[in-house]
Amino acid sequence: MQTTLILASAICLALSFAVAPTSFANSLSTARSDGTRKKGYAITKSGLYPIYPTGYSCTRLTSLYASYRDVDGSRRKRPHSGVDGGRLGEAVLAPADGVVKAVWRANWGWGREGALLIRHTRKDLNLRTGPPFYYSAFYHLRYRDVRHFRSGQQVERGQKIGIVNRPGGRARYLPEVHWEVYEVTNDHAIRWGVGRYATRYWTSRDARIIDPLYLLSRNSAPGFGNGVRLMPFDAAIDYVGFRGFTYILPCRRKSGSL
Repeated sequence: MQTTLILASAICLALSFAVAPTSFANSLSTARSDGTRKKGYAITKSGLYPIYPTGYSCTRLTSLYASYRDVDGSRRKRPHSGVDGGRLGEAVLAPADGVVKAVWRANWGWGREGALLIRHTRKDLNLRTGPPFYYSAFYHLRYRDVRHFRSGQQVERGQKIGIVNRPGGRARYLPEVHWEVYEVTNDHAIRWGVGRYATRYWTSRDARIIDPLYLLSRNSAPGFGNGVRLMPFDAAIDYVGFRGFTYILPCRRKSGSL
């Protein structure tokens, strides 16, 4: 398995435009694949795009995985290593049950901020196949909102784990939470280093970054056009047996919806 690069090195300094659905030909090719392409290994385009649920008003993703475009139309130097979204002050929700792996102050070059790493097991996600672990890494959080977490602490699907802030907490940047997802074969392979801005970062030779939309699509596989129907977290719904991730940003039932 490939050695993971310094994690979050490809995090953006601004938001990206949402990616449009793939062409008919690309959709057909992807639909015939075994799913590996849809994972987007090595930060390559998966072809997946979000479809927001009817009956809900959801905060939308503003930057998708492997995108090169910033919100101002300029081109990134590197493909986007996760997905971004959220409005300032909104809750960030755990996508599934899991355990806190680490919480720390990070700095990727635009100021100190809170970072949270959560480990999910295959059992947590009700998946029969695949690697034994998955990591969810959240950046651009306020440290004071996450510092109470402790390594080994349990989190539950839909639990509030942070608040959408700005990169480094600086007003010059648009608000967003940055979310990365990794397949992990060895949970003990994680290593910590200190970066150029005197804050910690993690690496793992047994972690492979994937498009978060892939795990958001496990309960309802992407359709012919690779659209992923996002499942909002709703406290009134029983998620026992639900496969994969639920959405990490707020969704509110529209008036008149059951």
